[in-house]
Amino acid sequence: MDTQPLKLRAQDAEDVQVVATVLQDAIAPVCDMMYDAAAKNFVMVVHRFRWDASPGEACFERVCCALDVRGVEAVQRQGFEQSDHARMLDLLTLVLENGCLHLVFAGGVRLKLKLADWRLQLEDFGEPWPTQHQPCHAT
Repeated sequence: MDTQPLKLRAQDAEDVQVVATVLQDAIAPVCDMMYDAAAKNFVMVVHRFRWDASPGEACFERVCCALDVRGVEAVQRQGFEQSDHARMLDLLTLVLENGCLHLVFAGGVRLKLKLADWRLQLEDFGEPWPTQHQPCHAT
């Protein structure tokens, strides 16, 4: 499979939709989420399912991916506590709406980032690893 790392930037709702598609079904460990209020910076490391890898392969892959959002005025959590370090969240989508970036996870869990003069960057790092399980969604 192609192991070229992915690197994206987002500046508007259309860009965020592309990032949301790339991050669909990422696994987000709560211990790998950090908000620095003084720097107005939110960072989250996820295990991204490589939907962009070569189709038709028998083995699927995940890779570590950093989501870095600058210009974050506040963060609101719903459905989990930051102290629950062992918890893993399944990322469903990202939505940019009314000056806020909504990270929507399975089970009604959400993060709401209030934005001002923001920018978002997404970047793979490290080597991908194989997984036998492809995420499946009911239609």
